[in-house]
Amino acid sequence: MRVQTTDERSRGRPLPSRGGEEPHRQSEDASQESPPSRGGWPRLRMRWRRGRVIPDRWVARQQRRRRLRFVALIAVVALIAGAVWTVFYSSVFSVRDIRVIGLSDEGQVAGSTQVERAAGITLGTPIALVEADRATARINELPWVDTVEVRRAWPDAIVLAVTERVPVAVVESDNPFDPEGDSIRQGVDSGGVVFDPPGGLWLTDPVIRGEPGAIPEAVAVVASLPEDIERRVREVQAVSPDDIRLLLGNDAIVRWGNAQEAEFKSEVLTSLLPRRARGYDVSAPQLPTTFAERGPKDD
Repeated sequence: MRVQTTDERSRGRPLPSRGGEEPHRQSEDASQESPPSRGGWPRLRMRWRRGRVIPDRWVARQQRRRRLRFVALIAVVALIAGAVWTVFYSSVFSVRDIRVIGLSDEGQVAGSTQVERAAGITLGTPIALVEADRATARINELPWVDTVEVRRAWPDAIVLAVTERVPVAVVESDNPFDPEGDSIRQGVDSGGVVFDPPGGLWLTDPVIRGEPGAIPEAVAVVASLPEDIERRVREVQAVSPDDIRLLLGNDAIVRWGNAQEAEFKSEVLTSLLPRRARGYDVSAPQLPTTFAERGPKDD
């Protein structure tokens, strides 16, 4: 039987450290050591069991969380896609009713038809796809419309809120298609816009005749007249923007000029009316004149 020498025996076991202590034994199960981190990923502790690698509880928990986040993301995307499809492409929120509000009783029937036709909104169109700005611009092209607002009344209606222009006088002009017939009568608002009211023209006076370019100034003159003079006016003649004339009920003519110094002109005309003249000129109120005076009325 061969006896091992001291050198041979020392080869099979670790040499003692310099301090006299033996180094720690390495773990028999090398799989229990945490593998080195690669690329910044956290170290995963793995265990051997019956020849299979089983992840730790922490790893399983992280996997469940990732699956839940993925499922939640898919659900949110599906919800958004469904909402977009419902609003923009389905018939759930489509136009089924178009309402016109704000019109007078006289203009309700004819005005509603004109407004709906001008808006150009088709029934069945998704409300979200209705071009409100385009519809507003079309309705504003109607001369008798002052303002308009297109509103979406979810889930299935469009409301057209319209404000009509208010005539303050009547404009008469020759009918080019019937020169010998009645004149064309239209309303004119305080801004000088001439239009045909949808419910017809109920106003009878004052009547403005003359050059189209002088109509706005004539309207401004009518608007500046005090009540006691306005009720005497039967007709307004718009010769030019600086030559507006008033025909009174007794057939006397007042040369008013333009719309400036209205209050001063009114005071001067009021003081001249007792002279019962055939004509009054207050276009220059500092130097008023009269024509064909008949004198004051005897008491």
